Amino acid sequence: MTLLALLWWTSLILITLALLWMGALIAARLRRESRTRRRLRDRDRLRRICLAIVGGDGEAMAGLRPFRHRARLMAETLLGFEALVRGTERDRLIRAFDAVGMDARFRTRLGRGSRAGRLVAAEALALYPSDATAGALQRLLPGRADPALKAAAVRSLIEIGRPPALTLLLDGLGQDRTLDGGTGLAALRRVTGLDPKAALAALADPTTPPRARALLAEAIAANGDYQAVDVLCRAALSEGLDLRLAAIRGLGLLAHPAGVPALVAAVDDAEWTVRAAACESLGRTGAAGAMDAVVARLRDPVWWVRFQAAEALARLGPVGLSALRTASEAVDDTVRRVASLALAERGLVVQAGTGASR
Repeated sequence: MTLLALLWWTSLILITLALLWMGALIAARLRRESRTRRRLRDRDRLRRICLAIVGGDGEAMAGLRPFRHRARLMAETLLGFEALVRGTERDRLIRAFDAVGMDARFRTRLGRGSRAGRLVAAEALALYPSDATAGALQRLLPGRADPALKAAAVRSLIEIGRPPALTLLLDGLGQDRTLDGGTGLAALRRVTGLDPKAALAALADPTTPPRARALLAEAIAANGDYQAVDVLCRAALSEGLDLRLAAIRGLGLLAHPAGVPALVAAVDDAEWTVRAAACESLGRTGAAGAMDAVVARLRDPVWWVRFQAAEALARLGPVGLSALRTASEAVDDTVRRVASLALAERGLVVQAGTGASR
């Protein structure tokens, strides 16, 4: 075979492969579009059936049976309606889905199928509180399962009044960040309210994961448990930045005088975020005895700390406003500006050279 013939046949083979590849892509797209159209038709049909059920049509429930094997579609439709209807209409729809065994199918769907389907099934189970539902959701929490699925399971467990055990929840918080923020905090608030002693022990335990301890500090303080003041004071001296911040903010929420010494110490923290949080918490606590420590932060190199210090002084009432008036005439330009701004925001304009205000 000559070189020219080799090039010719090579080109033909490459062209054929390209055509086959393009054909496969086109076929896959057509199949995907066909499935999408069928799914939209089925969704519209299912919505009409649900509307009839909500409207009180007792015979409409039979229309749900052909969709029993479509757990994801059923869960998405149910959640969509659940967000719109209330009272008797909502209960009627939930019972109709229960009558065709969808609660069991949602539990089965947790362990198989697409990720999106498993997530929506976990959310839909919040409408079916039972021991079986709680057990199925709790089995998702141990180990390193999909973090988003674990978060959905935690939310549903809270909704059905069966929040996960504190130790299990803390382990989950230590393994991934999905349970941080709103989901983790809501769960921890519920659990710490049920067992405050165990929560305080976990917060004081240095082996508790750092991020979990930070959220735990926020949750305990948000519940208004004054037993946490001593533990939060110790946590405010922690090496972990997140924990220090959470403890200081928690002390500000509790606003207990016993927390003032820890907040005063935190005003001189090496991290500016901690200094700012400490100033804010001292303002919430209303500790006039800590005024000197707050006044010193008016010359902090970070503007946000200076701002929080000025706001804290303004919250301290007449004694704090008096300190701001004095600072507004300071030689230091930075101190003078931040104090004058805080007074001006409250309609208190300092008259130059007099120290008076109006």
